[in-house]
Amino acid sequence: MSRILQVFYVIFSGALVALSLPSDFLRFGSPILALFSLVPFYIAIRKIDSTPGFVISFAILTFTTHMISSYWLAFFKDFAIFTLGASALGTSAIGGGFGLLYSIPFSKCKKWKVLVQNNGSSAGIFLCFRILWFCAIYVCYEWFKSIGFLGYPWGTISMAFFQWNNFIQIADITGTYGVTFLCVLFSAVVAEAIMLLQNKWEEGASSSFFGLRNCFVLLAVLFCADLVYGVYRTHSLKSPVKQINTIMVQQNSDPWKNISDEDTILVSQKLTDQAFETAKENGERVDLVVWSEGCLKSLLPSFINHYEYTPGAEPLLKFIRKHKVPFLVGSPFRREGSSARTMNGACIIDENGQFRGAYPKNHLVPFAEALPFSELPEVNKFLMKSIGISAGWAPGDQYTFFKIKASYPKNYVQTCWTYDLTNSMENDKKHLEFSDVLISTPICYDDAFPDICRPLVQNGSEVFMNITDDSWSKKASSEYQHFVVSAYRAIEYRTTLARSTNSGYSAVVDPNGRIIKDMPLFQESSIFVKIPVYERQKTIYLEFGNWLPKIMALLCLSFAIYLMFSKKEKSIFEDSQRKKLRKIQKKYRESF
Repeated sequence: MSRILQVFYVIFSGALVALSLPSDFLRFGSPILALFSLVPFYIAIRKIDSTPGFVISFAILTFTTHMISSYWLAFFKDFAIFTLGASALGTSAIGGGFGLLYSIPFSKCKKWKVLVQNNGSSAGIFLCFRILWFCAIYVCYEWFKSIGFLGYPWGTISMAFFQWNNFIQIADITGTYGVTFLCVLFSAVVAEAIMLLQNKWEEGASSSFFGLRNCFVLLAVLFCADLVYGVYRTHSLKSPVKQINTIMVQQNSDPWKNISDEDTILVSQKLTDQAFETAKENGERVDLVVWSEGCLKSLLPSFINHYEYTPGAEPLLKFIRKHKVPFLVGSPFRREGSSARTMNGACIIDENGQFRGAYPKNHLVPFAEALPFSELPEVNKFLMKSIGISAGWAPGDQYTFFKIKASYPKNYVQTCWTYDLTNSMENDKKHLEFSDVLISTPICYDDAFPDICRPLVQNGSEVFMNITDDSWSKKASSEYQHFVVSAYRAIEYRTTLARSTNSGYSAVVDPNGRIIKDMPLFQESSIFVKIPVYERQKTIYLEFGNWLPKIMALLCLSFAIYLMFSKKEKSIFEDSQRKKLRKIQKKYRESF
């Protein structure tokens, strides 16, 4: 295969991965396209015979995937060079690093050029190793790029499988990385089958066939086990034990226009009143109203009194007292009496118009919401002089939970009336009418990171109530991708996820990852929805986190270090064959 053709295969594969993800054309992505997306890339790297070739190929693949799938980052105006350009270079650098790791066994193995061409008696063993090594490296790559301050969990293959609900239920065991592993394994097995058919008359092809057969059996077993588990999980979801009757508002304000507090609040109030009318028509009470991230502009709680007279038509606090329902709103936040920088907050204002607390956003967008060392006064002054921006938000330093007075589902109340015969029905109704629900409020990108959401569940959260405003790109692909990334949190921790956003994608997702209710993108809208609250569950993923990629990373690094620091090159797979031959010879001698 010529170098030009190899590069074409790599770029084509990167484009297939990107096109399989949620986009402006495919709302929730294409699972079928994702399954075959890495086939051209695998075929290309099978023909590479040098370490630089592996590094460059992985870098090109990841760069292409990022540029096509995350093109909307370029619409962040003055920060486009950081959001798209720097992130693309960073992603390709990480990809190139894993390409280097991938190359180590081949560069340290004697006669690897021969083995890579399916020749020799150990070709079958080597083929199995090659497939599993590729899968492990790719899973480790996706994990590594998705964690830490610079973490970017977009562009991951698991995003393409949201529509296959049974297939992704394994996330409560392995997180998204089990889904990625199965997809990559499928692509690798298909690629090896294609190449084996092309080289079926070459020496060693029969040995490779048996190796490929073993990998195919492994693939079939894992796929079947995954689907059986998925069917079991989707049909074992019990009825909710509580519900939060919630109004979710999507005001669809333009983040690039200098819209005043008053304009945003007036739109939100109008949409809130419409949803209250819907609840009233259905004879339902409202437990909570949710407005999106950044809906308010004034610093809370310092300037809470500002909303006693703003907006002029109907002041916000008067509006809240009129409806006698607590409001969860996005607003700048700073603790009273603190000289610390301002944080991006999800704030609770109770039914009496009193500020009750805030959750500060933990994971800030690198180079947009947060800049390294910007907390230092000297750095802040330099930023103001050089590029005309301040230090941005301060990261959150704690987890905050809100206790909401919620309702019992009607069918749950009726069940209790049936079995509780010690009191009258009226007393039972009063006893069961309300219940407290502990909600957590991850803000915007917080819900894309399992390491942010996991402590929330561990400390008692029963519902994720996310507020978001990432409508600055004005692209559907941006909104759907963020939703799909965050929807996995519902499955991983078996808890309900509600997302109330500025322009979309606003939706409620049950613990199986199914959409209960949603709103259209980029439209002023509001909904009254009964958000189900299920009994808390302990999942394997909740207990052990990202155990799968960590184990794979440990095995890969250990094996790579062993090979790198060996004093001589290892012919690993040929040695295994020699050991088998020695055992046969020993038994033959002992028989005489």
